[in-house]
Amino acid sequence: LRLLKKLFITIISGLLLMFIAPLITEASPLAYPTERLCGQDRVETALSIAQKGWDSAQTIILCEYSDYADSIAATPFAVSLNAPLLLTQGDSIDQRVVEELKRLKPENVFLLGGTGCLKPSIEKQLEQLSIKWERIGGADRYETSVLLAKYIESDSLILANGDDFPDALSAATFAGIRQIPIVLTSKIPPSCVLQYYKDTQPKHLIVIGGEGAIPSAELTKNKLNIETRLGGIDRYETNAAVVSYAQDNYKSNDLFLASGITFPDAVAGTALASKLKAPLLLTEKDDIPSAVYTIMREHMLIEYPTETANENNNNQFEPKAGKITAAGGLNLRNTPSATGNILLTIPESTEIDISGQDGQWYKTDYLAQSGWVAANYVTVTATVEIKQAKITAAGGLNLRDTPSATGNILLTIPGGTTIKLTDQKGDWYQTTYQSTTGWVSANYVALISKNSSVSNAATNTYTDLSLNGTVYILGGTGIISFNTQNIIEGKAASKYQDNLREFPPLPSEIKENETPSRGGDVIDDPADAEDDPPDTEDDPADTATYDPATEVLIDPYQGIPANALSGKTIMVDPGHGGKDTGAIGSNGSYEKNNNLAIALALNNILKQAGAKVILTRDKDISLCPATNYSETEDLQGRVDLAENNNIDLFISIHNNSFDNHDVQGTETYFSESNPQQAESIKLANCIQTSLISTLKTNNRGVKEAGYYVLRNTTMPSVLIETAYISNPYEEARLQNETFRKNVATAIFHGIYNYYK
Repeated sequence: LRLLKKLFITIISGLLLMFIAPLITEASPLAYPTERLCGQDRVETALSIAQKGWDSAQTIILCEYSDYADSIAATPFAVSLNAPLLLTQGDSIDQRVVEELKRLKPENVFLLGGTGCLKPSIEKQLEQLSIKWERIGGADRYETSVLLAKYIESDSLILANGDDFPDALSAATFAGIRQIPIVLTSKIPPSCVLQYYKDTQPKHLIVIGGEGAIPSAELTKNKLNIETRLGGIDRYETNAAVVSYAQDNYKSNDLFLASGITFPDAVAGTALASKLKAPLLLTEKDDIPSAVYTIMREHMLIEYPTETANENNNNQFEPKAGKITAAGGLNLRNTPSATGNILLTIPESTEIDISGQDGQWYKTDYLAQSGWVAANYVTVTATVEIKQAKITAAGGLNLRDTPSATGNILLTIPGGTTIKLTDQKGDWYQTTYQSTTGWVSANYVALISKNSSVSNAATNTYTDLSLNGTVYILGGTGIISFNTQNIIEGKAASKYQDNLREFPPLPSEIKENETPSRGGDVIDDPADAEDDPPDTEDDPADTATYDPATEVLIDPYQGIPANALSGKTIMVDPGHGGKDTGAIGSNGSYEKNNNLAIALALNNILKQAGAKVILTRDKDISLCPATNYSETEDLQGRVDLAENNNIDLFISIHNNSFDNHDVQGTETYFSESNPQQAESIKLANCIQTSLISTLKTNNRGVKEAGYYVLRNTTMPSVLIETAYISNPYEEARLQNETFRKNVATAIFHGIYNYYK
């Protein structure tokens, strides 16, 4: 009887574990989009990071790829020069790095380390490439860190143990943003470190790591006065302590994740993280330590909705392929209803995947937006089995235009990316990535089982996680595994019980701002798309003759307190200039002149409101030499001004233009690639609302677009298309000084409301 009782208890316990286990493995409160910055080796990973962050660079810092201790303290110096960190072998420059130098076109390269680290042959190679070079290298890593520190002016100093790398790595992004030198030391401070401290006498001394890393007794004995110590029981707690301490210095929603075990893949990432003003976190290969996990969870703004897979699977739907038949494009709405908010417009003849149906509405995804389209304007072309898979090629996988290794490369899908497979031919899968459809080799794709441990909410309910920011994973899956990536994305659970505890609940969406459409994807005005009723009346301004007397000058400061923007630094960017006229109106006016006039008016208003204003131009010029004009260089000049002047907001002013001269209205753009995407959306909504209420123009909405100045700046940034210069009525308004001043007033009110 006792034996039967034990057997019964064993069976019941087993059944309980069987039913409970899936719930445990599926539980994960993290919910982030991810992007891997990696390559086939550490050299290529550094190149991937540089290509993510820099279109050009006046200065490059070159480090040895295996003897990399000299680069541990280089981040503040690199950030001061806006310079990417590249790796190469010690006796010659890797050919891949040579190609990157040609792309970035630097004027100068700093070699980190002595000639025993980076040999003189590298100097000769740089000279052959007509690139100037300098060398910063001491007798050891400690002396090199002191030499680097001498380039940074600060009343503060960060001390980190140089016998191992994690503590210095944890401090690197904070040090880069604040421009505080990092000096490496040992348990017994080297003489060069003591001498540097004696010479500089820093007002604030921050020590990274616990007593085991840098003993207080040794520092006190040598008269080094510790103001702040940031440490924990291990490297991950130390990392979390540094990030928490420095949190007010981070301006980005994004996070960078590096290995706490392997250093080289992270060295280049610290420069990019600092450039974007984002924290850098450390992790294990196959899981996220609890201290770091907590930082990531507390950084989130939204989480997956709580509805379960069972609720979604009650009504089984067989996926289909379809084609948009609406002549003017078809609106994608956030709900299966004609009253749902328009997310964007899908062009005619676009092929879509239909993943669900509610009455006469189909569910689909387009350009990273999930929503509903009217079934009446979709032709079902096939019933398909859409499989999910993950890219396993660490360096990314080429998407080709044909199912063949000789097919043209359309783009490269990053390693670790989850994709949908819609067709197969031999050893090739068809998929769509970033709106481009092509073929990938099946040898580097792993199918995801329907029974795999994936968050129910993640797979069955679309949630726009972009507000949480992107987690940039530094290194391939051999450094940080797929499992860790799945934990970050909410598709797998951590093995650490402390990570499975209840965190404070978060909303599944931020409702203050409507999800804007994407600039450039709408074929026609959204109001004319096929699931909307036709317009019942014309806009009076469509045919009216412009009367300048109708413009009434508005007092910019009425109802706004004095010095309302005191302490704010705002960059105002009048688009185009010099030989670049911008759009030309139907009566021959130039966009560049309208932009400048509005910007100068805005400059005066903002200054009187207490703001510090920086204009990218205050006259009819471009930001690069007229004799060697390049649009990219001109735009990069505007970005550099913003990045080098500690700007709070970036406002770019433009006029719109279209082949159809009847089109008119106002729209404001943000970029999803800007690290301050959520704040940019908020700013765009505030300014757009103010412009429409003040100017009474057609509201063409807030839209997303990857404009250069928006995606490459790191502060909240917007681009305003004030009116259509191609429309005769609005062209006439743009020529009117009163209208220009009212545009400036409306932008000012939008900025004020943003801060209010």
